Amino acid sequence: MNRTEKGIRPVSVHQGCCCRGVSRREILRWGLLSVGTWMLRPVAQAGAAIAPGGYAAKSLAGAEGTLRALILQHAKAPDDPWAMMHGLRAIGKGFAANGDSAVDYLSQHTLQEKVERETRYLVTPLAVEGHANTLLKTFLEAGVGLDYPITAAGRRRRVSDLLEDARRLFAYEPGKINGSADELAWSIIAFSITTSPGQDKWQNARGQEVRLRDVVRYAFDTVEWASADFRKAMREDRTPTWKDRISNFTCGGTHLLYSLGVAVRYGHLGEEGRRRYADAIRVLIWRLRIDLHLLDEYYKTVAKAYPGKDANWRPYEIDSRLKFLGHAFEVLNYGRLYRLVALTSDQEREVRRAGERLAETVQELQGVNLGKIRQANLKLFDLLIGDACHAYHGIHMVVGENQV
Repeated sequence: MNRTEKGIRPVSVHQGCCCRGVSRREILRWGLLSVGTWMLRPVAQAGAAIAPGGYAAKSLAGAEGTLRALILQHAKAPDDPWAMMHGLRAIGKGFAANGDSAVDYLSQHTLQEKVERETRYLVTPLAVEGHANTLLKTFLEAGVGLDYPITAAGRRRRVSDLLEDARRLFAYEPGKINGSADELAWSIIAFSITTSPGQDKWQNARGQEVRLRDVVRYAFDTVEWASADFRKAMREDRTPTWKDRISNFTCGGTHLLYSLGVAVRYGHLGEEGRRRYADAIRVLIWRLRIDLHLLDEYYKTVAKAYPGKDANWRPYEIDSRLKFLGHAFEVLNYGRLYRLVALTSDQEREVRRAGERLAETVQELQGVNLGKIRQANLKLFDLLIGDACHAYHGIHMVVGENQV
């Protein structure tokens, strides 16, 4: 069987957000300048899934409106709670699905009770949320209060119950620094928002003491370890030809970076946190140019290897750029909104250039037939919608507004 018969198999240059039907083991196989096994043939079979032609640059204000329209149209399906959760992340607690509150719908239809050591805990299955405590942190960041009443597992509860059970079930093993801290990002957000830096200790269900400051410090250690090669290239003022370890983290490590921004905003790790966060942001801004260069080079290779097969790989290329730039803008504009980091004029220029590329990417997304892709390849659809939601949230913060 030749390469064309096998089909093109490009995926996001950065590790994708977990979406329904994709295991963490599958995701960990993906990497920069290599390909995974996501099905592209169904996209081509869906017909003209993407419109041909060139695209002009578009303002971020226009991009925001485009993304909002896409989210309101495609993130409400009751049979796709993952997409609905991202719609809530993008729009806020007022996001409605079929006329009902998305918060209420997700609570009633996704939360379950889990029994551990003869005690019942309220949880969201990982098959739905992808990463532990994603739904909880989404509620909190959308402005849903801890006293908000929800119906979960057939009983009336409150968001505070979900938080308390998340604390009890939370556990981590720092040990040797590795990529396992990537999965802590969503928990760090939820706990940072609801925990005072001076009272950040609790005991989990296994009797272990958890100190949030230690979790945050471990996450910083991991980001710095995973970015060591990129940092070296940045110091030497050279363009790397290969990814760094952080490229394999969820969405290129941007979720973990965002969680550290939340922790710093709420005072966790104090001045140490602010210093280390500023250093991490410096690397992220450098990556705005480097990651896009590596991504472009990869897709040039794909285009040469499979001429005339644009309908197969083009949606993946669009999503790769949308994923990294959209998530990076979330990180950067969260820091700008809460004055966590002061950027230099050179850094501001890099961010503006990336914003132009993000606006162009959003315009390209308009040429993608999301309805047909949803029918043919739900995994790809979920990636596109999820990344559109993160991009919308990042752009929306440019004007000085967050959900909370």
